[in-house]
Amino acid sequence: MWPLRKTYERHYQIGVVPVTLRTSVRSLVKTYDSLYGYAHTKTRPNPTIEIVVEPKPYTLRHRPRFNVSVNGQLRFEPAHKGELLPCVEWCVNWELPRLIPNLLQLHAATMQVGDQGIILAAHSGSGKSTLSTALLSRGWKYLSDEFALIDVHSRELHPYPRAICIKRPGYEVIESLGVPFHGKGHYLKGAKGYVRYVRPLDIRSDALGTSCPIRHVIFPHYVKNTQPKLIPMHRAEAVFELHKVCFNLLGCSSIPLDVLSGMIRNVSCHRLDTGDIQQSCDLVDDLVHGRILAHAQSA
Repeated sequence: MWPLRKTYERHYQIGVVPVTLRTSVRSLVKTYDSLYGYAHTKTRPNPTIEIVVEPKPYTLRHRPRFNVSVNGQLRFEPAHKGELLPCVEWCVNWELPRLIPNLLQLHAATMQVGDQGIILAAHSGSGKSTLSTALLSRGWKYLSDEFALIDVHSRELHPYPRAICIKRPGYEVIESLGVPFHGKGHYLKGAKGYVRYVRPLDIRSDALGTSCPIRHVIFPHYVKNTQPKLIPMHRAEAVFELHKVCFNLLGCSSIPLDVLSGMIRNVSCHRLDTGDIQQSCDLVDDLVHGRILAHAQSA
């Protein structure tokens, strides 16, 4: 018989996202606590995203594996401990539309300056996590590197300040910013390869933002060896592009196009060709602080 393992149960309120982690894998608990200990709550949120991670029994013929389930459904069967943290994060992503249907969910990094909310919307690999980390190091507030969570009634952005996930090609840029990676571990995130995490509170104690109105929508696109530039967009074009990066088209409690159309009326919209990270930040910083004119686009 296998020895009994101690099971740990932790509850977190990460911005507007409630998470419960139950596992006997002690190293996973320590890692998750080190990233999100500030969000720990003593009582179980109701409702919550419950993630259960348990090792499978060892056999002589098979390598050890793990079961990762979310709200009672098996989602992943990773073979290595280094895959567990990314799997837990994916489980939260998977359940968000079901748990909070009154939030429209876009694939975007989200930041805050004063009372202004900024959406950096893009597909994976466009550099939005690196850009948001660089802006955070300049004093911007952080909401999320993965989701724009938009209230379908108030049209405000809500925070989900998960740890910022940086893929291996971006390590050098993060180090050049003087931003510390959290811990020494590298994690395997499926086809994306190895990643490391940046904990926003390791950069500044006041790094986390709050719910806020949206004032700028920017679509970053990394172009190697290019001079960064901001290109104004018509609002109608921006709505179309945002619709393409919407995760919960079918699960949202309101019609996504209606939410986006209402949200975009008082928002400046730009494309951003990024190259040099510091010059890209200069452009965006000047736009948001009014040092360059935000173009008024017709719908």
